[in-house]
Amino acid sequence: MAIDQSSILAQIQSVRNSLPPEVAQNVRARSELLQAAKRLVADLESPGDICERVVYQYVEIASIKVAIDLGIFKILTAAHGPKSVEELAKETKADPVLMGRIMRSLASLLAVDTVGPELYASNKVSETFTVPKFAAGVKMSLDWAIPNWLQMPSWLEEIGYQNPSVGNDTTVRRAFKTDESGFEIISRIPGLLDAFSLHMSAFHEGRANWLDFYPVEKEMFEGFKREVPEATMFVDIGGALGSEVVALKQKHPNCPGRLILEDLPHVVEQVGKSDTMEAIPYDMFTPQPIKGARVYYLRNVLHDWTDDKCREILRNVSAAMTPGYSKILINEWVVSEQHPTSFMTIMDLTMMCVWASGERTAAQWKSLVESVGLRIARIYEPGDGVSESIIEITLKEG
Repeated sequence: MAIDQSSILAQIQSVRNSLPPEVAQNVRARSELLQAAKRLVADLESPGDICERVVYQYVEIASIKVAIDLGIFKILTAAHGPKSVEELAKETKADPVLMGRIMRSLASLLAVDTVGPELYASNKVSETFTVPKFAAGVKMSLDWAIPNWLQMPSWLEEIGYQNPSVGNDTTVRRAFKTDESGFEIISRIPGLLDAFSLHMSAFHEGRANWLDFYPVEKEMFEGFKREVPEATMFVDIGGALGSEVVALKQKHPNCPGRLILEDLPHVVEQVGKSDTMEAIPYDMFTPQPIKGARVYYLRNVLHDWTDDKCREILRNVSAAMTPGYSKILINEWVVSEQHPTSFMTIMDLTMMCVWASGERTAAQWKSLVESVGLRIARIYEPGDGVSESIIEITLKEG
């Protein structure tokens, strides 16, 4: 049967042209369309294509890093028009022959547009990596994540393919030839801590925020002890600089009660004076000092820790809770056992490699929570398959 290639290409181009701009803002629609596009690519790939994509993928990120270091993306974006290889070589002081090779690589990755022989223009990809928080992710990946990923096969073989559970025996020790913790290594590699922190600010880009789907007024405000002086509404445990507290107050300006941020002393010291929240130095492995709060909130905290360490954290919170009133809100992924997204599984294996921890399924969350005398009251899901859920937890009755 003859393949009507022109007709198929025309249909694909028609779909591209018909995409409304607002689809980029609809997390669920964008996620489903991306999955369909990935399935189309998978259907088209030959075994050779598959091998090529998997085996040589790290060359792609290396090429992107070179372009960032040379400022190629910034030059093309600022130009508002095409630049020749010769012009780019002159502006970056790179060898013209080398520049030609780099630009051909970037064009093949769709990171720049080819508009003529040795003539290139910026596009959505190149513009993305002019944004510091996204460019920082490339450095974090090359300097931190990839060295750990490369150790995963031999490490798992060495531990007999058992699920890792020892937080200080991970790929970190093998990748960096040290007994230092991951946090210590991130702090000492030049520029890595800044890149890590900067990229984390982009971690939730393009995903739903919990305040958009969790019924805050019903589940938090109703029943709040407004009559109690100095009653605490919200405690953000391990909340860094307090972005979630600020977001809560912005979304609900009439939010009653004290709003408290807790993190380690060196983090809290960076928090400026605020009329919105109180910043308190706190180590989550010690007793919780704020008793009887309406909500204790943890966002992307527990996925950093093994189950045993998570139990310590949860026990410290539960000891401070008021039965029938206080609740814990865990804002993390609930990994689907049937349709997990690629980024969830990438992060799961990354957390496994680095901390012997990971992302959890609903069954794993239930097991963890119930092991410390708590119960999951409800899991609120954003409904897009890619964003973090809210796991609402209370003390067990009786």
